[in-house]
Amino acid sequence: MVDRRARLIVGAALALTLLAACGAEPFVDAAAGATTRQTATILLAGDAMLGRSVAPIIAADPDGIFADVRREIRLADIAAVNVESPLTLRPHVSPNPYALEADPQSAVLLANAGFDIAGIANNHAGDAGRASVLDSLAAVTAAGMQLVGGGPDLATAWTPVVVEVGDLNVAFLAVDGSQQGRGATLDEPGIASWNPDRARTAIAAARRDADVVVVGLHGGVEYRTRPDPLLTPLAEQIAGAGADVVWGHGPHVEQPITVIDPDGDGRPTIVATSLGNFLFDQHRPGTDTGILLEVLVDRDGLVAHRVADANHRDLRVHFDGWRPPAGNATLVAGGAWALDRAISTVDTSIRLSEFSEGIVVDASAGDLDGDGSEELLVSYRHPVRDKPGEPGPPPPVDTTGMSAHIGVIERDGTPVWLSRRPPHPVARVATCDGTAAFAYSTLNDDWIIATALGTWGGFGFVLEDELPGPGTVGCSDVNGDGLLDPVVLGRDAGSP
Repeated sequence: MVDRRARLIVGAALALTLLAACGAEPFVDAAAGATTRQTATILLAGDAMLGRSVAPIIAADPDGIFADVRREIRLADIAAVNVESPLTLRPHVSPNPYALEADPQSAVLLANAGFDIAGIANNHAGDAGRASVLDSLAAVTAAGMQLVGGGPDLATAWTPVVVEVGDLNVAFLAVDGSQQGRGATLDEPGIASWNPDRARTAIAAARRDADVVVVGLHGGVEYRTRPDPLLTPLAEQIAGAGADVVWGHGPHVEQPITVIDPDGDGRPTIVATSLGNFLFDQHRPGTDTGILLEVLVDRDGLVAHRVADANHRDLRVHFDGWRPPAGNATLVAGGAWALDRAISTVDTSIRLSEFSEGIVVDASAGDLDGDGSEELLVSYRHPVRDKPGEPGPPPPVDTTGMSAHIGVIERDGTPVWLSRRPPHPVARVATCDGTAAFAYSTLNDDWIIATALGTWGGFGFVLEDELPGPGTVGCSDVNGDGLLDPVVLGRDAGSP
Protein backbone atom coordinates (compact mmCIF):
# COMPACT_ATOMS: atom_id res chain seq x y z
CA MET A 1 0.00 0.00 0.00
CA VAL A 2 1.38 3.38 -0.97
CA ASP A 3 0.93 5.94 1.80
CA ARG A 4 0.77 9.27 -0.03
CA ARG A 5 0.28 11.35 3.08
CA ALA A 6 3.00 13.47 4.68
CA ARG A 7 3.21 15.19 8.03
CA LEU A 8 3.87 18.91 8.15
CA ILE A 9 7.32 19.64 9.54
CA VAL A 10 7.17 20.49 13.21
CA GLY A 11 9.51 23.35 13.80
CA ALA A 12 8.86 24.95 17.16
CA ALA A 13 8.37 23.34 20.55
CA LEU A 14 5.78 24.30 23.12
CA ALA A 15 8.55 25.77 25.23
CA LEU A 16 8.58 28.82 22.96
CA THR A 17 7.45 32.11 24.45
CA LEU A 18 3.71 32.10 25.00
CA LEU A 19 1.65 34.08 22.60
CA ALA A 20 -0.18 37.17 23.76
CA ALA A 21 -3.95 36.95 24.23
CA CYS A 22 -5.78 36.99 20.92
CA GLY A 23 -8.28 39.69 20.16
CA ALA A 24 -10.45 37.46 18.01
CA GLU A 25 -14.17 37.64 17.47
CA PRO A 26 -16.33 35.20 19.50
CA PHE A 27 -16.32 31.70 18.08
CA VAL A 28 -19.55 30.07 16.94
CA ASP A 29 -19.53 26.29 16.61
CA ALA A 30 -20.83 25.90 13.08
CA ALA A 31 -21.58 22.21 13.56
CA ALA A 32 -23.56 22.66 16.77
CA GLY A 33 -27.19 21.71 16.27
CA ALA A 34 -26.48 20.40 12.78
CA THR A 35 -28.77 17.62 11.68
CA THR A 36 -27.23 14.38 10.51
CA ARG A 37 -28.20 12.47 7.38
CA GLN A 38 -27.58 8.88 6.37
CA THR A 39 -24.77 8.30 3.91
CA ALA A 40 -23.11 5.13 2.64
CA THR A 41 -19.86 4.22 0.94
CA ILE A 42 -19.95 1.72 -1.92
CA LEU A 43 -16.76 0.13 -3.24
CA LEU A 44 -16.84 -1.37 -6.74
CA ALA A 45 -14.29 -3.67 -8.36
CA GLY A 46 -13.94 -4.94 -11.93
CA ASP A 47 -13.51 -8.45 -13.28
CA ALA A 48 -12.57 -11.25 -10.88
CA MET A 49 -11.52 -14.57 -12.44
CA LEU A 50 -10.90 -17.36 -9.94
CA GLY A 51 -10.22 -20.28 -12.29
CA ARG A 52 -7.51 -21.25 -14.76
CA SER A 53 -4.05 -20.05 -13.60
CA VAL A 54 -5.48 -18.32 -10.53
CA ALA A 55 -6.84 -21.59 -9.12
CA PRO A 56 -3.40 -22.99 -8.09
CA ILE A 57 -2.60 -19.73 -6.30
CA ILE A 58 -5.89 -19.96 -4.43
CA ALA A 59 -5.08 -23.54 -3.46
CA ALA A 60 -1.57 -22.64 -2.28
CA ASP A 61 -2.30 -19.29 -0.59
CA PRO A 62 -6.03 -18.80 0.03
CA ASP A 63 -5.52 -16.27 2.83
CA GLY A 64 -2.98 -14.21 0.92
CA ILE A 65 -4.75 -13.72 -2.38
CA PHE A 66 -6.78 -10.71 -1.14
CA ALA A 67 -4.87 -9.93 2.07
CA ASP A 68 -3.38 -6.65 0.84
CA VAL A 69 -6.71 -5.19 -0.29
CA ARG A 70 -9.01 -6.64 2.35
CA ARG A 71 -8.89 -3.62 4.65
CA GLU A 72 -10.06 -1.19 1.98
CA ILE A 73 -12.89 -3.47 0.88
CA ARG A 74 -14.13 -4.08 4.41
CA LEU A 75 -14.09 -0.39 5.31
CA ALA A 76 -16.79 0.30 2.73
CA ASP A 77 -20.42 -0.09 3.78
CA ILE A 78 -21.11 -2.15 0.65
CA ALA A 79 -18.64 -3.78 -1.77
CA ALA A 80 -19.39 -5.40 -5.12
CA VAL A 81 -17.36 -7.30 -7.71
CA ASN A 82 -18.07 -8.83 -11.14
CA VAL A 83 -17.34 -12.57 -11.02
CA GLU A 84 -16.34 -13.69 -14.50
CA SER A 85 -15.75 -17.30 -13.51
CA PRO A 86 -18.79 -19.56 -13.49
CA LEU A 87 -18.67 -21.04 -9.99
CA THR A 88 -19.34 -24.63 -10.91
CA LEU A 89 -17.82 -28.10 -11.16
CA ARG A 90 -19.59 -28.74 -14.45
CA PRO A 91 -17.44 -29.03 -17.60
CA HIS A 92 -16.96 -26.16 -20.01
CA VAL A 93 -19.41 -26.57 -22.92
CA SER A 94 -19.37 -23.15 -24.53
CA PRO A 95 -17.89 -22.85 -28.05
CA ASN A 96 -15.56 -20.10 -26.78
CA PRO A 97 -12.15 -21.56 -25.87
CA TYR A 98 -11.75 -19.66 -22.57
CA ALA A 99 -12.57 -22.08 -19.79
CA LEU A 100 -12.78 -19.78 -16.74
CA GLU A 101 -14.86 -22.08 -14.51
CA ALA A 102 -13.78 -22.02 -10.86
CA ASP A 103 -14.39 -24.13 -7.78
CA PRO A 104 -17.61 -22.91 -6.09
CA GLN A 105 -15.74 -22.84 -2.77
CA SER A 106 -13.63 -19.94 -4.06
CA ALA A 107 -16.65 -17.66 -3.54
CA VAL A 108 -15.80 -17.79 0.16
CA LEU A 109 -12.55 -15.92 -0.56
CA LEU A 110 -14.48 -13.01 -2.08
CA ALA A 111 -16.82 -12.92 0.90
CA ASN A 112 -13.91 -13.05 3.35
CA ALA A 113 -12.26 -10.19 1.46
CA GLY A 114 -15.33 -8.09 2.27
CA PHE A 115 -17.50 -8.27 -0.82
CA ASP A 116 -21.26 -8.24 -0.28
CA ILE A 117 -22.48 -8.34 -3.89
CA ALA A 118 -21.34 -10.62 -6.72
CA GLY A 119 -22.45 -9.72 -10.23
CA ILE A 120 -22.57 -12.51 -12.82
CA ALA A 121 -24.16 -10.73 -15.81
CA ASN A 122 -21.26 -11.25 -18.21
CA ASN A 123 -20.31 -13.11 -21.36
CA HIS A 124 -18.93 -16.16 -19.51
CA ALA A 125 -22.00 -16.82 -17.40
CA GLY A 126 -23.42 -20.14 -18.51
CA ASP A 127 -20.21 -21.37 -20.17
CA ALA A 128 -20.82 -24.67 -18.40
CA GLY A 129 -24.49 -24.69 -19.34
CA ARG A 130 -27.56 -22.97 -17.94
CA ALA A 131 -27.42 -25.01 -14.74
CA SER A 132 -24.02 -23.46 -13.96
CA VAL A 133 -25.81 -20.14 -13.35
CA LEU A 134 -27.70 -21.85 -10.56
CA ASP A 135 -24.40 -23.27 -9.29
CA SER A 136 -22.97 -19.75 -9.12
CA LEU A 137 -26.08 -18.55 -7.30
CA ALA A 138 -25.76 -21.36 -4.76
CA ALA A 139 -22.03 -20.72 -4.24
CA VAL A 140 -22.44 -16.97 -3.78
CA THR A 141 -25.36 -17.44 -1.40
CA ALA A 142 -23.55 -20.09 0.63
CA ALA A 143 -20.59 -17.73 1.01
CA GLY A 144 -22.86 -15.07 2.54
CA MET A 145 -23.00 -12.71 -0.44
CA GLN A 146 -25.90 -11.73 -2.70
CA LEU A 147 -25.92 -12.42 -6.42
CA VAL A 148 -27.15 -9.86 -8.93
CA GLY A 149 -27.75 -10.13 -12.68
CA GLY A 150 -28.75 -13.78 -12.88
CA GLY A 151 -31.10 -16.39 -11.56
CA PRO A 152 -33.50 -19.25 -12.27
CA ASP A 153 -35.62 -17.20 -14.68
CA LEU A 154 -35.87 -13.89 -16.50
CA ALA A 155 -37.78 -12.07 -13.79
CA THR A 156 -35.24 -13.01 -11.13
CA ALA A 157 -32.28 -12.05 -13.31
CA TRP A 158 -33.71 -8.53 -13.64
CA THR A 159 -34.74 -8.21 -9.99
CA PRO A 160 -32.60 -5.74 -8.03
CA VAL A 161 -30.75 -6.66 -4.87
CA VAL A 162 -31.47 -4.01 -2.23
CA VAL A 163 -28.99 -3.44 0.59
CA GLU A 164 -29.87 -1.36 3.64
CA VAL A 165 -27.33 0.94 5.28
CA GLY A 166 -29.14 2.44 8.22
CA ASP A 167 -32.30 3.90 6.71
CA LEU A 168 -30.68 4.25 3.27
CA ASN A 169 -31.61 1.67 0.62
CA VAL A 170 -29.17 0.92 -2.22
CA ALA A 171 -30.41 -1.14 -5.17
CA PHE A 172 -28.06 -3.15 -7.40
CA LEU A 173 -28.81 -4.39 -10.92
CA ALA A 174 -26.43 -6.00 -13.42
CA VAL A 175 -26.75 -6.54 -17.15
CA ASP A 176 -24.60 -8.16 -19.82
CA GLY A 177 -24.08 -5.52 -22.51
CA SER A 178 -22.11 -7.97 -24.65
CA GLN A 179 -25.25 -10.14 -25.03
CA GLN A 180 -22.92 -13.16 -25.26
CA GLY A 181 -23.70 -14.68 -21.89
CA ARG A 182 -26.42 -17.29 -21.39
CA GLY A 183 -29.51 -15.08 -21.13
CA ALA A 184 -32.34 -16.12 -18.88
CA THR A 185 -35.72 -16.96 -20.36
CA LEU A 186 -39.18 -16.85 -18.82
CA ASP A 187 -38.61 -20.24 -17.22
CA GLU A 188 -34.93 -21.11 -17.72
CA PRO A 189 -31.90 -19.99 -15.71
CA GLY A 190 -29.50 -17.44 -17.06
CA ILE A 191 -28.46 -13.82 -16.77
CA ALA A 192 -29.89 -10.38 -17.54
CA SER A 193 -28.90 -9.77 -21.16
CA TRP A 194 -29.11 -6.20 -22.46
CA ASN A 195 -32.54 -5.08 -23.56
CA PRO A 196 -33.19 -1.33 -23.48
CA ASP A 197 -36.86 -1.61 -22.57
CA ARG A 198 -36.23 -4.08 -19.75
CA ALA A 199 -33.34 -1.96 -18.51
CA ARG A 200 -35.48 1.20 -18.34
CA THR A 201 -38.29 -0.66 -16.61
CA ALA A 202 -35.99 -2.36 -14.07
CA ILE A 203 -34.11 0.84 -13.25
CA ALA A 204 -37.35 2.81 -12.86
CA ALA A 205 -38.70 0.16 -10.50
CA ALA A 206 -35.46 0.17 -8.50
CA ARG A 207 -35.60 3.98 -8.29
CA ARG A 208 -39.11 3.78 -6.80
CA ASP A 209 -38.06 1.26 -4.17
CA ALA A 210 -34.57 2.53 -3.27
CA ASP A 211 -32.72 5.76 -2.57
CA VAL A 212 -29.68 4.94 -4.74
CA VAL A 213 -29.39 2.75 -7.83
CA VAL A 214 -26.16 1.04 -8.97
CA VAL A 215 -26.17 -0.77 -12.32
CA GLY A 216 -23.42 -3.15 -13.39
CA LEU A 217 -22.69 -3.14 -17.12
CA HIS A 218 -20.49 -5.74 -18.83
CA GLY A 219 -19.11 -5.74 -22.36
CA GLY A 220 -17.34 -3.35 -24.69
CA VAL A 221 -14.17 -3.46 -26.76
CA GLU A 222 -11.55 -5.56 -25.02
CA TYR A 223 -8.22 -3.90 -24.16
CA ARG A 224 -9.43 -0.44 -25.23
CA THR A 225 -8.26 2.24 -22.78
CA ARG A 226 -10.12 5.13 -24.43
CA PRO A 227 -13.85 5.83 -24.00
CA ASP A 228 -15.72 2.79 -25.24
CA PRO A 229 -17.88 3.23 -28.38
CA LEU A 230 -20.09 0.28 -27.41
CA LEU A 231 -20.46 0.74 -23.67
CA THR A 232 -20.73 4.53 -23.59
CA PRO A 233 -24.14 4.73 -25.34
CA LEU A 234 -25.49 1.95 -23.10
CA ALA A 235 -24.11 3.70 -20.01
CA GLU A 236 -25.80 6.93 -21.07
CA GLN A 237 -29.12 5.12 -21.46
CA ILE A 238 -28.70 3.59 -18.02
CA ALA A 239 -27.88 6.98 -16.53
CA GLY A 240 -30.84 8.57 -18.28
CA ALA A 241 -33.14 5.89 -16.87
CA GLY A 242 -32.23 6.93 -13.32
CA ALA A 243 -29.06 5.12 -12.26
CA ASP A 244 -26.74 6.94 -9.89
CA VAL A 245 -23.74 4.71 -10.61
CA VAL A 246 -22.80 2.83 -13.77
CA TRP A 247 -20.41 0.07 -12.67
CA GLY A 248 -18.72 -1.07 -15.87
CA HIS A 249 -16.38 -3.98 -16.58
CA GLY A 250 -15.43 -6.28 -19.41
CA PRO A 251 -12.67 -4.60 -21.49
CA HIS A 252 -10.09 -5.93 -18.95
CA VAL A 253 -8.29 -2.56 -18.83
CA GLU A 254 -9.10 0.73 -17.16
CA GLN A 255 -11.18 3.31 -19.03
CA PRO A 256 -11.88 6.95 -18.06
CA ILE A 257 -14.46 7.72 -15.37
CA THR A 258 -16.90 10.58 -15.99
CA VAL A 259 -19.62 12.32 -13.98
CA ILE A 260 -22.65 13.40 -15.99
CA ASP A 261 -26.10 14.87 -15.34
CA PRO A 262 -28.15 13.33 -18.15
CA ASP A 263 -31.41 15.17 -17.45
CA GLY A 264 -29.99 18.35 -15.91
CA ASP A 265 -31.80 17.91 -12.60
CA GLY A 266 -28.68 18.41 -10.49
CA ARG A 267 -28.50 14.72 -9.56
CA PRO A 268 -25.30 13.42 -11.18
CA THR A 269 -24.44 9.93 -12.37
CA ILE A 270 -20.91 8.56 -12.21
CA VAL A 271 -20.07 6.44 -15.24
CA ALA A 272 -17.18 3.96 -15.11
CA THR A 273 -17.34 1.93 -18.32
CA SER A 274 -14.43 -0.27 -17.23
CA LEU A 275 -12.66 -0.69 -13.91
CA GLY A 276 -10.28 -3.19 -15.52
CA ASN A 277 -9.31 -6.49 -13.95
CA PHE A 278 -9.54 -6.95 -10.22
CA LEU A 279 -7.96 -10.41 -10.52
CA PHE A 280 -7.18 -12.20 -13.79
CA ASP A 281 -4.37 -14.20 -15.40
CA GLN A 282 -4.12 -12.25 -18.66
CA HIS A 283 -0.77 -10.95 -19.93
CA ARG A 284 -1.61 -8.06 -22.25
CA PRO A 285 -0.45 -4.59 -21.13
CA GLY A 286 -2.79 -3.12 -18.55
CA THR A 287 -4.56 -6.37 -17.72
CA ASP A 288 -2.58 -7.04 -14.54
CA THR A 289 -3.80 -3.81 -12.94
CA GLY A 290 -7.22 -2.42 -12.17
CA ILE A 291 -8.94 0.34 -10.27
CA LEU A 292 -11.33 0.39 -7.35
CA LEU A 293 -14.12 2.96 -7.45
CA GLU A 294 -15.64 4.03 -4.15
CA VAL A 295 -18.65 6.34 -4.06
CA LEU A 296 -20.23 8.28 -1.21
CA VAL A 297 -24.01 8.51 -1.54
CA ASP A 298 -27.07 9.78 0.33
CA ARG A 299 -30.79 10.01 -0.41
CA ASP A 300 -30.09 12.57 -3.11
CA GLY A 301 -27.64 10.24 -4.86
CA LEU A 302 -23.97 10.71 -5.58
CA VAL A 303 -22.00 12.99 -3.24
CA ALA A 304 -18.35 12.19 -3.93
CA HIS A 305 -16.04 9.49 -5.25
CA ARG A 306 -12.45 8.33 -5.14
CA VAL A 307 -10.35 5.96 -7.22
CA ALA A 308 -7.62 3.55 -6.08
CA ASP A 309 -5.02 1.61 -8.03
CA ALA A 310 -4.48 -2.10 -7.50
CA ASN A 311 -2.34 -4.72 -9.20
CA HIS A 312 -2.24 -8.51 -9.31
CA ARG A 313 1.04 -9.13 -11.14
CA ASP A 314 1.72 -12.16 -8.94
CA LEU A 315 -1.94 -13.26 -9.10
CA ARG A 316 -2.55 -11.80 -5.65
CA VAL A 317 -4.32 -8.45 -5.38
CA HIS A 318 -2.22 -5.59 -4.00
CA PHE A 319 -3.55 -2.17 -3.00
CA ASP A 320 -1.46 0.66 -4.47
CA GLY A 321 -3.21 3.65 -2.89
CA TRP A 322 -5.92 6.21 -3.53
CA ARG A 323 -5.40 8.76 -6.28
CA PRO A 324 -5.55 12.49 -5.55
CA PRO A 325 -8.96 13.85 -6.53
CA ALA A 326 -9.49 15.92 -9.64
CA GLY A 327 -11.73 18.96 -9.38
CA ASN A 328 -13.39 19.98 -6.14
CA ALA A 329 -12.25 17.91 -3.19
CA THR A 330 -13.02 16.95 0.38
CA LEU A 331 -11.53 14.87 3.19
CA VAL A 332 -13.86 12.23 4.66
CA ALA A 333 -13.56 8.60 5.76
CA GLY A 334 -9.83 9.01 6.24
CA GLY A 335 -9.03 10.08 2.68
CA ALA A 336 -9.43 12.66 -0.06
CA TRP A 337 -12.47 12.43 -2.37
CA ALA A 338 -13.62 14.25 -5.48
CA LEU A 339 -16.85 16.16 -4.86
CA ASP A 340 -19.51 15.39 -7.45
CA ARG A 341 -22.30 17.82 -6.66
CA ALA A 342 -22.77 21.33 -5.36
CA ILE A 343 -22.50 21.81 -1.60
CA SER A 344 -22.92 24.67 0.82
CA THR A 345 -20.02 25.73 3.03
CA VAL A 346 -19.68 27.19 6.51
CA ASP A 347 -17.34 30.14 7.08
CA THR A 348 -15.09 29.43 10.08
CA SER A 349 -12.75 32.36 9.47
CA ILE A 350 -12.13 34.88 12.25
CA ARG A 351 -10.59 38.33 12.53
CA LEU A 352 -7.49 38.07 14.68
CA SER A 353 -6.37 41.53 15.77
CA GLU A 354 -3.42 40.62 17.99
CA PHE A 355 -0.77 37.95 17.62
CA SER A 356 2.61 38.31 19.27
CA GLU A 357 4.40 35.87 16.98
CA GLY A 358 3.99 37.98 13.88
CA ILE A 359 1.68 39.46 11.27
CA VAL A 360 -1.51 37.47 10.73
CA VAL A 361 -2.23 36.44 7.15
CA ASP A 362 -5.38 34.44 7.87
CA ALA A 363 -7.04 32.72 10.82
CA SER A 364 -9.85 30.26 11.40
CA ALA A 365 -11.46 28.60 14.42
CA GLY A 366 -12.68 25.05 14.94
CA ASP A 367 -12.60 22.06 17.27
CA LEU A 368 -9.41 20.38 16.09
CA ASP A 369 -8.90 18.03 19.02
CA GLY A 370 -12.53 17.05 19.61
CA ASP A 371 -12.69 18.37 23.18
CA GLY A 372 -15.76 20.52 22.54
CA SER A 373 -13.90 23.82 22.48
CA GLU A 374 -12.30 25.63 19.59
CA GLU A 375 -8.68 26.10 18.66
CA LEU A 376 -7.34 28.77 16.33
CA LEU A 377 -5.41 27.89 13.18
CA VAL A 378 -3.29 30.85 12.16
CA SER A 379 -1.16 31.64 9.12
CA TYR A 380 1.37 34.34 9.89
CA ARG A 381 4.68 35.96 8.94
CA HIS A 382 7.52 37.11 11.16
CA PRO A 383 11.16 38.21 10.74
CA VAL A 384 13.63 35.37 10.52
CA ARG A 385 15.11 34.65 13.92
CA ASP A 386 18.49 33.16 14.57
CA LYS A 387 17.96 29.96 16.57
CA PRO A 388 21.28 28.23 17.20
CA GLY A 389 21.10 24.47 17.04
CA GLU A 390 17.88 24.34 15.04
CA PRO A 391 18.24 21.75 12.26
CA GLY A 392 18.22 22.63 8.57
CA PRO A 393 18.75 25.89 6.74
CA PRO A 394 16.77 28.98 7.71
CA PRO A 395 13.33 29.30 6.10
CA PRO A 396 12.98 31.38 2.92
CA VAL A 397 11.98 35.02 3.33
CA ASP A 398 9.86 37.43 1.32
CA THR A 399 10.99 40.82 0.01
CA THR A 400 10.39 42.37 3.44
CA GLY A 401 12.55 39.81 5.24
CA MET A 402 9.63 37.86 6.69
CA SER A 403 9.23 34.06 6.74
CA ALA A 404 5.93 32.18 6.48
CA HIS A 405 4.52 30.02 9.30
CA ILE A 406 1.34 28.41 10.59
CA GLY A 407 0.33 27.55 14.12
CA VAL A 408 -2.42 26.20 16.32
CA ILE A 409 -3.18 28.08 19.52
CA GLU A 410 -5.78 27.98 22.26
CA ARG A 411 -8.27 30.84 22.57
CA ASP A 412 -6.21 32.36 25.39
CA GLY A 413 -3.12 32.46 23.17
CA THR A 414 -1.40 29.36 24.56
CA PRO A 415 0.51 27.70 21.71
CA VAL A 416 -0.39 24.12 20.86
CA TRP A 417 1.84 23.76 17.82
CA LEU A 418 3.91 26.15 15.70
CA SER A 419 5.41 25.17 12.36
CA ARG A 420 8.74 26.58 11.30
CA ARG A 421 8.43 25.61 7.66
CA PRO A 422 5.09 24.70 6.03
CA PRO A 423 5.29 23.17 2.52
CA HIS A 424 4.40 26.59 1.04
CA PRO A 425 3.31 29.93 2.43
CA VAL A 426 -0.34 29.63 3.51
CA ALA A 427 -2.67 32.34 2.23
CA ARG A 428 -5.97 30.94 3.53
CA VAL A 429 -6.95 28.43 6.20
CA ALA A 430 -10.24 26.72 7.03
CA THR A 431 -10.52 24.96 10.39
CA CYS A 432 -13.13 22.21 10.52
CA ASP A 433 -13.80 19.44 13.06
CA GLY A 434 -10.48 17.64 13.52
CA THR A 435 -9.40 18.63 10.04
CA ALA A 436 -8.40 21.68 8.00
CA ALA A 437 -7.92 22.98 4.48
CA PHE A 438 -4.99 25.10 3.32
CA ALA A 439 -4.59 27.37 0.30
CA TYR A 440 -0.94 27.88 -0.62
CA SER A 441 0.61 30.97 -2.22
CA THR A 442 4.09 32.17 -3.03
CA LEU A 443 6.15 34.26 -0.65
CA ASN A 444 5.60 37.56 -2.42
CA ASP A 445 2.01 37.46 -3.67
CA ASP A 446 -1.32 35.97 -2.68
CA TRP A 447 -1.97 34.00 -5.85
CA ILE A 448 -3.19 30.52 -4.87
CA ILE A 449 -0.87 27.94 -6.42
CA ALA A 450 -2.11 24.80 -4.64
CA THR A 451 -4.37 23.53 -1.89
CA ALA A 452 -4.20 20.73 0.67
CA LEU A 453 -6.45 18.85 3.07
CA GLY A 454 -5.17 17.64 6.41
CA THR A 455 -6.12 15.83 9.61
CA TRP A 456 -4.98 17.18 12.95
CA GLY A 457 -2.55 14.73 14.52
CA GLY A 458 -2.11 16.35 17.94
CA PHE A 459 1.20 17.99 17.01
CA GLY A 460 1.00 18.87 13.36
CA PHE A 461 -1.24 17.93 10.45
CA VAL A 462 -1.22 14.74 8.38
CA LEU A 463 -1.68 16.04 4.85
CA GLU A 464 -3.17 14.31 1.84
CA ASP A 465 -1.60 14.84 -1.59
CA GLU A 466 -1.13 18.45 -2.56
CA LEU A 467 -3.73 19.60 -5.11
CA PRO A 468 -2.11 21.85 -7.74
CA GLY A 469 -3.77 24.98 -9.02
CA PRO A 470 -6.11 27.55 -7.48
CA GLY A 471 -8.99 26.73 -5.17
CA THR A 472 -11.13 28.14 -2.37
CA VAL A 473 -10.99 26.45 1.04
CA GLY A 474 -13.91 25.99 3.40
CA CYS A 475 -15.86 23.56 5.58
CA SER A 476 -19.02 21.55 4.99
CA ASP A 477 -20.69 18.47 6.48
CA VAL A 478 -20.08 16.29 3.42
CA ASN A 479 -20.74 12.84 4.91
CA GLY A 480 -23.75 13.81 7.02
CA ASP A 481 -22.32 12.98 10.44
CA GLY A 482 -22.95 16.44 11.91
CA LEU A 483 -19.26 17.40 11.83
CA LEU A 484 -17.59 19.80 9.41
CA ASP A 485 -15.25 18.39 6.78
CA PRO A 486 -12.64 20.43 4.86
CA VAL A 487 -13.38 21.17 1.21
CA VAL A 488 -11.62 22.78 -1.72
CA LEU A 489 -13.91 24.36 -4.31
CA GLY A 490 -13.32 26.16 -7.59
CA ARG A 491 -10.80 23.64 -8.91
CA ASP A 492 -10.58 22.77 -12.57
CA ALA A 493 -12.08 19.29 -13.04
CA GLY A 494 -9.21 18.52 -15.39
CA SER A 495 -6.60 19.06 -12.69
CA PRO A 496 -4.35 16.06 -12.00
